[in-house]
Amino acid sequence: MRPLLILLALLSVSCRQAHHPQQAAIDRVVRAAFATGGSAGLGVSIVQGDEVIYEAHLGLADASSAIPVTEQTLWYISSTSKSLTGFGLALLVEDGLVDAESPISDYLPDAEWPSGYDAAGSTVADFLAHTHGLGNGPLVLSAAFTGEFPESDFPRLLQYNTPREDRSLAYSNLGYNVASMVIERVTGLSWKSFLDERVLSPVGMRDTHARTSGINRDRIAKPHRVLVDGSLATMPFVKTDRTMNAAGGTLSTIGDLTRWVRVQMNGGMLNGDRVFPADVVANAHRILRPQDRQFAFFQRDGWGMGFDIGSYREQHMVSRFGGYQGTRSHISFLPEAGIGVVAQVNGPAGSAITDIVAAYAFDVLQGRADADSLADARIAELAAQTAELPDRVRQFEQIQEQRDQPLPHPLTAYAGSYQDPALGVVDVETRGDTLYMHWGVLSGPMTVFDATTNAMRHELLGGGSVARFVFDGQDTATAIEMFDRRLTRR
Repeated sequence: MRPLLILLALLSVSCRQAHHPQQAAIDRVVRAAFATGGSAGLGVSIVQGDEVIYEAHLGLADASSAIPVTEQTLWYISSTSKSLTGFGLALLVEDGLVDAESPISDYLPDAEWPSGYDAAGSTVADFLAHTHGLGNGPLVLSAAFTGEFPESDFPRLLQYNTPREDRSLAYSNLGYNVASMVIERVTGLSWKSFLDERVLSPVGMRDTHARTSGINRDRIAKPHRVLVDGSLATMPFVKTDRTMNAAGGTLSTIGDLTRWVRVQMNGGMLNGDRVFPADVVANAHRILRPQDRQFAFFQRDGWGMGFDIGSYREQHMVSRFGGYQGTRSHISFLPEAGIGVVAQVNGPAGSAITDIVAAYAFDVLQGRADADSLADARIAELAAQTAELPDRVRQFEQIQEQRDQPLPHPLTAYAGSYQDPALGVVDVETRGDTLYMHWGVLSGPMTVFDATTNAMRHELLGGGSVARFVFDGQDTATAIEMFDRRLTRR
């Protein structure tokens, strides 16, 4: 894919201290990874000890409006937010208000659990470490995407989560939505107020926000998608206050995220001052439940309180990544080596960029002889993969054209308002020759997926999802089936 030339003209690098001997080497790899063209913008910060040795703000926060990435850019950090929520729980454990190994039912006595689910046998730690045995379900759909229900409805929505027989670690958002309920139950504060007071403010993260209201949207790094000609097009940033949730709902700057990495990597210390008790930080980084998984170049051995615990090249590593609709967030650090990385992108192939930058920082700052050759090979592989994206887009558009067959009924027969107690209200309207779906805070067009079964496709949740209209022999649709639920016409 041909990168936008304007991106390369907007590169900027700032350093917060005297020249570091590896600064030029790091800058070369950061620029080379970014030049693969998989993201409109890139923000990077690298920490050694308690000092920032490299910081870069590259490219565009919004390609369509030519808004550059700067120190003031707000990045949507998606599931990196779990590190904030999880650490909040670690503080409550220290306060004696929460016992991580106590049943979740002790803290949420009014929750409506699914039939057959043993809430008394599931602990707070199970929810923090993704071993609770429940699927995501309608609660997560509302919390992360549609905002159809207020958070006060979350205890009721739990009943629609399907229990799994397998209680092994299965990553999802649900555990951290439940964690937010625990925070509110034991503190009497909203989880947002609690995190502001106990987590963000002590670290000095004054430009980190679990909201979109009152934010200058030009500061937000918008997600981007690739077009068939290889260019990047800005996508709307669809998050609202209702969908900025405890599992993935935070805007932050590179500077604030760097402070977060520094205080975590240095056992609660920042600029020589004690911010958090050392044992709270250690407890947050302790494996609650094990796993054995390779993610990119990194080994994951288990989950702590909001963090992945694992290793990079057999060195202990703590991390928390996140991704949402064309964005990717990466924070990681090697506690014993004293090296930490923040990397944020807003493009379709940006995920690998963040991982390459982090791995190279770990390698070069420890003097590994293969640091450059390994990074160059990874960048070459990424460039080849990114170059294939326009063809993939073209192939997908061809598939869509093949699917676009006449529907058995006029569009007006599909239009209407549909409701389900788990999913809420979905409104479908006609706009010319197109059906539009409105679900909570989201709206978008529907395209034909399978005309023979009245199945339509939408992208309200980022990727494609299918909604099948049910007619039951009637002239107008009587229901919509999606996400294993049936919404009936109102």
